[in-house]
Amino acid sequence: MIAKRLVIAGVGIAAVLGGTAVVLDQVTAGQSADSRSAPVAGSSPTASGSGADPGTADAATAAEAGGAATAEATGAAAKPAEGSASAPAGREVLPAVSPSPSGLPMPPPPAPLISLPLPATASAQGKIVDGFPADVIAFPEGTVVVSTGVSSAEGSLQISADAIAASSQASVVGHFQQILGPLKFWSEPVQAAEGQQSMRFSRGNDSVTLTTSTTGTGSTRFMLLANLHAAAGG
Repeated sequence: MIAKRLVIAGVGIAAVLGGTAVVLDQVTAGQSADSRSAPVAGSSPTASGSGADPGTADAATAAEAGGAATAEATGAAAKPAEGSASAPAGREVLPAVSPSPSGLPMPPPPAPLISLPLPATASAQGKIVDGFPADVIAFPEGTVVVSTGVSSAEGSLQISADAIAASSQASVVGHFQQILGPLKFWSEPVQAAEGQQSMRFSRGNDSVTLTTSTTGTGSTRFMLLANLHAAAGG
């Protein structure tokens, strides 16, 4: 009986010891796993895994970023601005030269047809008034003068005439074109009243307006209104 009790006690002790060993083994295994998975305080996962110094890894990353920024800045500075012209090395770009004017020079103003002193303002019936520039504005041959007049003002002379010529309207207009053309007057028709014709002669600031109409006898009645200047362009 004593031996049997000893055997039972030994079996119990062995079971207790075995259970204790299993518990200790599980605790030890958990601590080992935790120690392997937990990172060291103050270190980055990359540095811990590779064995490299954390300060060295940060410095390398900063150097790579700085190199990329420098490369971008260098490329931007080397690339010329869009739309700008680049000159070959060693050559100077000269400014564009404006083209010279190609128009012909303006002709000088014509010489005056009358001179100072100008005649006093006056008029006459049935004849040519004193001071009328008959050498510039000559009437057709056989003209009957109805009235003439002159008026002076600030270097210009206004002339008026009313007369009848024993010829057609075309003949009268042709006469004044022949005497005024050599003096560099140019002519153009202007609007006139019904039954009349009007022609304007121009030369610089000088002008002569001729108006004609046919009388009941077939003659031509013409009226003149002219402005002549004592100085060119005056």
